[in-house]
Amino acid sequence: ARPARIRFDATTFSSLPWEFEAIDKSMTVTLGEMSEALYRATNPTGEATAGHAIFNVTPPEASLYFVKTECFCFTQQLLQANESREMPVYYFVQPDLPEHIKEITLSYTFFADENAKLAQTDGTQQ
Repeated sequence: ARPARIRFDATTFSSLPWEFEAIDKSMTVTLGEMSEALYRATNPTGEATAGHAIFNVTPPEASLYFVKTECFCFTQQLLQANESREMPVYYFVQPDLPEHIKEITLSYTFFADENAKLAQTDGTQQ
């Protein structure tokens, strides 16, 4: 049950005016155990916008051992005007991670989803 250090990174592509950050900047996990990391996205604009996140794991070899079970990157994210949301990632690192890999970085980049059909809400039920 050896530990590994996980670093978390967050960026947005220039066409998406969101603020996006890793709440958890890094953590040490035990290989094979389920863990959770939190990210936060904020839409500071006056209109609803949608985004989709892609991820990258470094070093590349570590991607074979990094398993996400639930992630905001699996689906489109819609944020209403001035909405902020915490988004969890549930993951584990397989116990057979090679010994020479001591640190893994999980990076997300949010891109604007130009094909999204946006529904502006005013907070009332229809």
